[in-house]
Parts: sequence; structure tokens; C-alpha cells
Amino acid sequence: MPMDDETRAFLRGAYQYLEIHQKTINQVMIVTFALQKALQELGPEAAQLYAKHYQAQMLGPLKSEGDEGLKDLSRLVQQLSDAGESS
Repeated sequence: MPMDDETRAFLRGAYQYLEIHQKTINQVMIVTFALQKALQELGPEAAQLYAKHYQAQMLGPLKSEGDEGLKDLSRLVQQLSDAGESS
């Protein structure tokens, strides 16, 4: 069964979205590993400061916004799955 134009466009957009986010994740991982190595070299006081700031961010707006974005994406995937099952 051939793919319709709307599905093709959606899949192309989804791939581009994932590609951009994968590049971002790679950058975040590099920064995270570099930060961990720097903290090891700086000692326990630096690790404690990092832990304090990390906890504050986990309770802050960045975490909430990220969680909401993930929920939106999950709802969209569910809608697509439901539409595919009813076809």
C-alpha cells in the first residue's frame, strides 16, 4: 500500500525533529562528561556545589517544560497509533 503525501510529510518532519534532537543530546553528553571530569579534578567541594545546583534545576521550570513537551509528543504518537489502528 503506497504512503500518502500527508503521512510522508509527517514522517519527514518527525525524522528531522529526531535528527536535531540527537545532535543536541550528543552535545549535552559531551558537556556533561567534561563537567564530571572537571568536578573530579576540583574535588569534593565542587561536587557538592554541583549537586546543590543540579537539585535546584530538577525542581525548576526547565524540568517542567521538558516534561510537558514529552507529554505532548507522547499524545501525538498515541493519536497516530490510534488513527493507524482504525484504518
